[in-house]
Amino acid sequence: MKHEFHSPDDRASILSAATTQSRDALAGFWEELEVELDAENPEEQQIAKSPTLTIERDAQVTIEPPPGMPDAKPRYVQGVVNGKQVCLVTNLLRPESITLRQPQMVWTIGRNRSAALPLQDRKLSRRHAVILYRQDGFYFIDLNSMNGSYINGVRVQQSQKLQDGDCICVGGTRFFFFVSGQERVTEALHPEVLARLKNAEARNGEFIDFSELNEEISCNLNKAD
Repeated sequence: MKHEFHSPDDRASILSAATTQSRDALAGFWEELEVELDAENPEEQQIAKSPTLTIERDAQVTIEPPPGMPDAKPRYVQGVVNGKQVCLVTNLLRPESITLRQPQMVWTIGRNRSAALPLQDRKLSRRHAVILYRQDGFYFIDLNSMNGSYINGVRVQQSQKLQDGDCICVGGTRFFFFVSGQERVTEALHPEVLARLKNAEARNGEFIDFSELNEEISCNLNKAD
């Protein structure tokens, strides 16, 4: 059944229904959406429409970061759960980290710009995989991609729950996945410590000796007791 995407709300409602069905249904949704977006911006689809480069099987689990970026900082995706608010934080799309929110809590990975994580990687399929959130955590699903997806060196066959620190490899892109589902509030600093940190003379010095600061914190806490 072909869908008509008249507005972002239409897309959201159809996506919500597709995520409760099979992987083929979800893949079909993205295929139809990408056809529409291709018509809107054909120039942006040059990379997305090029054939997917096949990776040798033995090289799947040893893929390195893009050439010319030997000192690139580690790339990551972090799933953050704060009450009913769920989002992804990542530096895959630009040098600085950004937060990605998605109403159905389904983030797609692929070469097309309709993806939540659109990566210019010709070894990726246009609709490569998705990260979705369920009540018990984040899951990774490969959408029958040509080169497959790997978690900790093992090819993903079905839906796999993600663990903190997992290494994910999709196409020629490798990144780490982290989960943040707990929150801890630290104790407030003693007023005397705050006063010293705000003191202009201390800030204008060459450095603040942390050992001295630590001793002061301990001393002040003892006085408070």
